[in-house]
Amino acid sequence: MDTKERKVAAFTGHRKKRMLRGDADNQALAGQIREKVSDMVMYLYGQGYREFYTGMAQGFDMTAAEAVLKLREHYEDIALVAAIPFRAQAEWFDPQDQMLYRELLKKADRVVMLSEKYYRGCYLRRDTYMVSRASMVIAYWDNVCNGGTYHTVKKAVETGREIINLFTGEVITDITALQNNHEPNKPNIKWTD
Repeated sequence: MDTKERKVAAFTGHRKKRMLRGDADNQALAGQIREKVSDMVMYLYGQGYREFYTGMAQGFDMTAAEAVLKLREHYEDIALVAAIPFRAQAEWFDPQDQMLYRELLKKADRVVMLSEKYYRGCYLRRDTYMVSRASMVIAYWDNVCNGGTYHTVKKAVETGREIINLFTGEVITDITALQNNHEPNKPNIKWTD
């Protein structure tokens, strides 16, 4: 598939605790992130994006899914694709997130189950799958060069995808910039209380 012809976006980001900078109950920051994601989905819709992939992990992935579904209430031509690394993914979530996960899956336009069972590397396979289908990757990455979000951003850069990092507000286009950026606590976006 030529990703230049189709405008497809994929989301990658941190789990809830890392996304909320160690305070899983930080509702103010969660609301600000939700607003940034919603604004980005609306912007991408205006740019012709109609298909959005999410890996449905706790935290940023499910926040992105909620934003896409909210916009779909007004624009029915939007599609949410849930790329699930293995069938029992949500069993490790807290009860509230398990309920949200099931709700989001019911509303997704398509669910892609990449494996019936967990295996080492299944999350990376899911991330590679999403990047291979996307022309744009929207990340919430704290610029720390380890973990699944870093892997996904790196894979996206290596394959020529455009990446927008909502954590910093920057467009990432150069793999060297990824490897040389070691200031995770200095985002360009000013989060307000």
